Amino acid sequence: MKLMESLEKWYACGWIRAIDMNLARYVMRATEDEVSAVIAGLTSYQLGRGHPRLDVSNCWQDPEQVLALPPEHSFSPLTREATSPHDVITRLGTPEAVLKQLTNSAATQGEDSPLVIAGNCVYLRRYWRYEQVIKHGLAQLMQTETTPNEDRLRPLLTQLFGEPDSTISWQRMACALATRSLFSIITGGPGTGKTYTVVRLIATLQALSPQPLRIKLAAPTGKAAARMTESIRAELPKLNQSGIQFPAPDEATTLHRLLGTQPHSRAFRHHRTNPLALDVLIVDEASMVDVEMMAAIVEALPSGARLILLGDKDQLASVEAGAVLGQLCRGADAGSYAPELAAWLGRVSGQSIPKAMQQAAASNPYLQHVVMLRTSRRFNAEEGIGKLAHEVNQQQTSWLQKWLSGELEANEIHYFPVRVAGEQRFRQFIERGFADYMKLLSNRPDNAADIDSWAAQLLTQLTEFQVLVAVREGEWGVRELNQKFALWLHAEALRGGVLPTWYYGRPIMITHNDYSLNVRNGDIGVVLQRAADEPLRVALWSETKGAESRVAEPKATSVRWLLPSRLTQVESVYAMTVHKSQGSEFKHTVLVVPDRDSPVLTKELVYTGITRAKQQFTLVAAAPEVVETAVLRRIERSGGL
Repeated sequence: MKLMESLEKWYACGWIRAIDMNLARYVMRATEDEVSAVIAGLTSYQLGRGHPRLDVSNCWQDPEQVLALPPEHSFSPLTREATSPHDVITRLGTPEAVLKQLTNSAATQGEDSPLVIAGNCVYLRRYWRYEQVIKHGLAQLMQTETTPNEDRLRPLLTQLFGEPDSTISWQRMACALATRSLFSIITGGPGTGKTYTVVRLIATLQALSPQPLRIKLAAPTGKAAARMTESIRAELPKLNQSGIQFPAPDEATTLHRLLGTQPHSRAFRHHRTNPLALDVLIVDEASMVDVEMMAAIVEALPSGARLILLGDKDQLASVEAGAVLGQLCRGADAGSYAPELAAWLGRVSGQSIPKAMQQAAASNPYLQHVVMLRTSRRFNAEEGIGKLAHEVNQQQTSWLQKWLSGELEANEIHYFPVRVAGEQRFRQFIERGFADYMKLLSNRPDNAADIDSWAAQLLTQLTEFQVLVAVREGEWGVRELNQKFALWLHAEALRGGVLPTWYYGRPIMITHNDYSLNVRNGDIGVVLQRAADEPLRVALWSETKGAESRVAEPKATSVRWLLPSRLTQVESVYAMTVHKSQGSEFKHTVLVVPDRDSPVLTKELVYTGITRAKQQFTLVAAAPEVVETAVLRRIERSGGL
């Protein structure tokens, strides 16, 4: 079987996407070279899996593992006829021969060719350009020194963080480091004080500037932007009450809105020749930013502007291609600060960087611009949620195995073994979790003036208990579980054994931004009736309040109402994927792990699920060994940053 025939068979089996196959066909027509065509198809396929490039060396060592083929849910009868990935790769030739042939191929010649070779890797040209924009842009920002006068900075840090003591304050270090150049990263897990730090950083930058700075706050999704807004608004008064006054932004926006989306185009309104009007851009939840969006951010920065990234480097990478924050922060746990930088930080902070965290020649130059916050004020690292998150993040399974086997008991965290999703005890667990929501749902007030307050309480209640799912398809997938939970909770709404698309009490998530309706990807709503004789409407939070203030004062929060017919991109949200949960927190978080291993089950996914919990975490899993295997698997996205 010819190489292209093998690829066609993979496509027929559903192993690769139509876009992957079409690119391979295009390159085949243009070059009449099967090797170039197959490599083009594989590079596109890897891009769809989140990798900006195809690492030829790694792929040749273990094709099935690197390509994750055949896919887990491949049930096509044609699968038996498909050539194995190992056989296809072997027939392509050695890595050296393949790269040499590609170098001489029209597929890599010229500025408009579809492929680019970089070392032992192959890129689609557009994604190679994205990486070049990021690398060159960040290099320029890092090389632009803005080191302030030490005599001015030192008292400022003392005013904002107090007198230094023997315990190193990484928040203080982050604030100091960010003043030295136009690029910095503040990374840390939940409760480590990223918002606390960034508010004081804003105060520092404003105090050091001769004129007020134009500072913008942004995040990848609407949900993350709303949470950033509330966190900043909650922290600002604390600083102002201590007598420190400074101009500061108190509202975040989505990156898409900041950059200016354009209909039917990937390009944004703001770019190199039409830059953003700002002096400082602070991006929260940066782990969710993919390589294309990061390139757009860097290109849209005006000359002299400062870029500050906030996020947890250990969380899941972006849904789209790239693992930008993870790659920029690689090695941050060890510090790796240059001795001269460590000395400067010591002078301005009054605290010394440990010798073990200094390195004369760090392999990752970005680390001179990264501070990792290491102490959580929310979780105790020795018990409960904090302990579980730490063990998973460090890929330590001995404690985890004891907890899963019942040898250890721990506050806040619970293991709930369930063999099949339809198990009665699992149904009872879900019904208990949603009991307060269902009770509130059944108590619609008679007074019309109380309806908005009631809707606000329902929306708040949806943050009390949330099921997170690792996969989309199958018995333990988000689609199946959402259908099952809906039937369990709303049996009275059944029509002919099925639920209608829109029914009273359905919680929904917006899945795409719609700026004409002012709804954003990740917004949560609930389907209600304001009165018995009125049509169904969807209640959503207004933009004037965010999640934190809503919890504190739901009656004071405005709710807006939309007809369901106006919302075309929604899904039920009794359960959501772990990816969709990023930027959110829930009082009781339930993570459901499927009964079989899958490449998507990684320590980053499990860690992200755990750290969505504020007070209680429950792990639902059919097989403990699947959880242990997931914790030992890291996301390894191939990229050149």
